[in-house]
Amino acid sequence: MSDVHGVKRVKTSEEVLLARRAKEAVKIEEFQTLMKQCLDNREAKVYTPAALAVTTQILHMNPDFYTVWNTRRLILLDTLQPIPEQQEQEQACVKSNRAVFMNELGLFMQLIRINPKSYWLWNHRRWCLETMPSPDWMGELALVDKMLTMDARNFHGWDYRRYVVCQLRAKAKHSSQEQHSSSDTQEKAIVKGEYDFTTRKINQSFSNYSAWHQRSKLLPEIVASMGAEEKNQVANSELELVKAAFYTDPDDQSAWLYYWWLVGKVIGFNDTVTLTATPTVTTKENQPIEGQWLSLGSSSETGSVWLFSYSSETGEPWQVILDPLYVLPSTNEKSVPSTPWKSPVHTMSSTLERKAHMMSYQDRFNAQDQVLKPRHTRQSLHLFSEDQVHWHTLDRTELLREEIEAVRGLLEIEPDRALQTLAHFLQQLVKLENITTDPEILEEEAVAIYNQLISLDVYRQERYKESH
Repeated sequence: MSDVHGVKRVKTSEEVLLARRAKEAVKIEEFQTLMKQCLDNREAKVYTPAALAVTTQILHMNPDFYTVWNTRRLILLDTLQPIPEQQEQEQACVKSNRAVFMNELGLFMQLIRINPKSYWLWNHRRWCLETMPSPDWMGELALVDKMLTMDARNFHGWDYRRYVVCQLRAKAKHSSQEQHSSSDTQEKAIVKGEYDFTTRKINQSFSNYSAWHQRSKLLPEIVASMGAEEKNQVANSELELVKAAFYTDPDDQSAWLYYWWLVGKVIGFNDTVTLTATPTVTTKENQPIEGQWLSLGSSSETGSVWLFSYSSETGEPWQVILDPLYVLPSTNEKSVPSTPWKSPVHTMSSTLERKAHMMSYQDRFNAQDQVLKPRHTRQSLHLFSEDQVHWHTLDRTELLREEIEAVRGLLEIEPDRALQTLAHFLQQLVKLENITTDPEILEEEAVAIYNQLISLDVYRQERYKESH
């Protein structure tokens, strides 16, 4: 006997264990019998109400059995009545077919209580709505609103909400085409409603990562038709909101990640990508330069900072070209620009400590003549993340300076998150061309912070070394 959370645990007797196993054996045998019936029906193409009832029984036992869902859909499609040409009969058939799908939506509400995060349940609901006549998308929005009230951070619910909103926008566009009118007003109202929804959810809980993420997708659309001054007012309001989150729940990373997005990144991509070919480095005369790329990360295949080792005999680097044909985004929902990136090579000073850090990677190169020689300068790509810098016109240098000072004031509240953010902002400021502060001073402070983080957080050492 033991005491766990104030509740005494009594050792289960042998009789109880035997009875439990006997009960489970009966359930297993029943499940196996039903599965055999289901597969036999599918093989024989038996699409009767009795066959549908078998799938219902199985799904109540296991709502994640995708083979059974697929079988059920075949039965449902066979059940639907063909639409006749006569209008009176057509309405009756549409009503009958719609009732079939409404029953399925009712089944979803029963099964979702068993497993609210079942991929196949949500997948089946989407199929029903896309297949049934006249789906009620506003009703779906109300449903997911209620579900997110019960569990505000259910990512399945947020993903489904994005899906429903997408359907509502498509419906608004289709309706405007039929009426030969503009869909902008309706779509703007939908986007504004979603933006307000994220505001409510964030105010209820600053740790709602899904709400922050959804907000970052909506904000560029919200400000698209605004003037420069109004956009900047929105940007400043967002900065105030995220700082309120810091003071309320400083340890939660959701608001910090959104903060990084707000301020933006001067260098790099705004997502993880896979390259199928290396970027091309050319001279001023547009002649390619032979060389090797080296990751400063823990792996030779991944990293956010890369060095290019080249032979001076082939010329001096002038620009870097990256063809989007060789860039694979992390998901099909992400996109890359249609034209190649062409970025000039910028020379920036390097501290002795940074030089020593870079030298530690020399042995990764295969040949001695391809080793990046220690020098007082280094090159970097100057690629802008477009969605992060075009939705407001705040001066980037001044913005970074202000936010660096703001983060310094947060060091006592949440040192770990604030230190990471401070080092990141300092590095971003160095990469801007119109700064007045000596870049070496900023880099030295950033490197010192990363060294501090390396000693404080052993689990993220490699990440900090990569940013070093």
